[in-house]
Amino acid sequence: MSELATPTAYASSFIMTIAGLTINEWVALGGLFIGVATFAVNWWYKHVQTKIMQDKQDLD
Repeated sequence: MSELATPTAYASSFIMTIAGLTINEWVALGGLFIGVATFAVNWWYKHVQTKIMQDKQDLD
C-alpha cells in the first residue's frame, strides 16, 4: 500500500499546484518557456553556423 501512496501524494500535489495558478502566473510561465526556447534555438543555429564556417575553412 505504501508503494502506491507516495506517488499518489506527489501526483495530487502537482495537480493541485498547477490547478491553483492564476492567469498571471500562467502567462509568466509561458514567457519563461518562450525565453528558454528562444535561447535554445539561437544557440543551435549559431552552433550549426559555426560548424559550417569551420568546415568551409578546412576546405580552403
